Amino acid sequence: MTERRARRGAVSLLALGLSGCLNLAHGAGPHLGCGDGGDNEPRVEAKRIAGRAQGVVRRESKHVLSVRTAQGVLRFKDEPPYDEPLDGKHHYFCDRRDGFVLLQVEDGSDFTGVLIDEAGGKTIEAGKEVLFSNDRRAFFARVQPDGLDGEAWTIRAADGTPSWSGYSFIEQRKGEIAATLETPAWTDTGEFTATAQCLADDKLRWKVKLTKAGGKWQWLPKRACPHS
Repeated sequence: MTERRARRGAVSLLALGLSGCLNLAHGAGPHLGCGDGGDNEPRVEAKRIAGRAQGVVRRESKHVLSVRTAQGVLRFKDEPPYDEPLDGKHHYFCDRRDGFVLLQVEDGSDFTGVLIDEAGGKTIEAGKEVLFSNDRRAFFARVQPDGLDGEAWTIRAADGTPSWSGYSFIEQRKGEIAATLETPAWTDTGEFTATAQCLADDKLRWKVKLTKAGGKWQWLPKRACPHS
């Protein structure tokens, strides 16, 4: 990993005033997700809109997608260049569940997402996958930034206020990834967990929990991984 990527990959644990957000009762909350690039073909997207968001989401034109909310219609317009790969800005419908709509946003080579609250008409920064807590007061989202060896992970309150952000790996030393993180999930008791897997030995796997310790959020328990 280059030094530049290592700096981008350094885990940034940000507790921004929502300390209770990670300790709510979470269970089978709404799960919204985007597919791969082939899912954005016009016919495939049209079928998805018809099946999940008829009367709510509409492809008004090739480069305009609209979402009807209780507060009015929101329009998401693509930005040129339209036909250059990994360039311009493009919006696609992904999913709709329990009063929320998820759109995929391809902004250059970054693949992100925007979540729309149908009742409030609010747009919230999200990702290609969103997993809500059972009480809908918080959600987890993940994004694939360009040039990053891993995913950017965030947890936000339902109104979009950020609580924590980090990456899908654990560093053993600054700039050195020791373990990757997989299968993020909320537990029934309100804890946020993942499975850690050592980079140098994929047989070394264990469950970790996002825990506030020493004034910052950490994945615990910690375990030493062999050097690659």
